[in-house]
Amino acid sequence: MPRTRASFALAFVVAMLAFVSLGRAVSSRPPTTFDTLAAGESGRFVDVALWFTHAGLFGPYAALCVTGLAFGLVRRRWLTPALFEVVLLLAVWRVSDAFKEIFRRPRPVWWYRVHESSYSYASGHAALSLAFYGFAAYVIVRSDLPVVAKRAAIFACGIMVLGIGWSRLALGAHFPTDLIGGYCLAIAGLCAAVPAFDAVRARTRSHAVPSA
Repeated sequence: MPRTRASFALAFVVAMLAFVSLGRAVSSRPPTTFDTLAAGESGRFVDVALWFTHAGLFGPYAALCVTGLAFGLVRRRWLTPALFEVVLLLAVWRVSDAFKEIFRRPRPVWWYRVHESSYSYASGHAALSLAFYGFAAYVIVRSDLPVVAKRAAIFACGIMVLGIGWSRLALGAHFPTDLIGGYCLAIAGLCAAVPAFDAVRARTRSHAVPSA
């Protein structure tokens, strides 16, 4: 267990260093060729992109969190994961917004249909989607649900993460490096949340086992 926690701690540091380093690099110079290639994505499958983008707003996440908490009150073993999901979502959201104000990277000029007023780095949609659905996938994998249900849920989580990230490029709302930065921030959040969740769950189970 200590070795596992150390691995998560190292991954957290690496992810945060990558997030901050990339943010400093992209905010201090014009967009690179890698970033400008995304201009060709603007306007493609706009209706699908808008659906995924709207699914990545805070409102739908709040609805999912409330539903999870309500279900956790009925099935108590799901309450702890629901609480961790809420805390992780709020933490990543606030950190992402704070760093946008620090890096102040302008948005792409080729936005399509949706004109965002906030700064570009990092993508909050990317960060929240990977943090939320990534943690949900982890909880599902570690649960006692049937294998078929696990695979279906994990597939759905993956589609949401990829779809929400893609939608930000398709609508011209972000550069590719904004998405990479958002994913790095989410990975850091997951590296903090997963070992903490495992520790709480292990402690809860040990207290639930009657002493001999």
